Amino acid sequence: MYENIKNAEVRDIMLDESLSRRERLNRLTKLRDDARAEQRLASEAPAVDDDGLNSKLRDVEMMLDKLGLEPAKEEGKGPATL
Repeated sequence: MYENIKNAEVRDIMLDESLSRRERLNRLTKLRDDARAEQRLASEAPAVDDDGLNSKLRDVEMMLDKLGLEPAKEEGKGPATL
């Protein structure tokens, strides 16, 4: 079911049956926020290769959507958005 998730951390969260939906959402939201912060830092550095960050962010956002989180409600709550 989650075999299309490339990022191991995201896949582990989704496969952990001990986590509630809310706990999954919280962990994935934190991963998303961290990945976006890394993207902002990388955009300020000279010629940094994508080390899988975009793939991780895509996996996180795909799973947040699957869990029913509406991006429009969460977007813009932080100090900076992409």
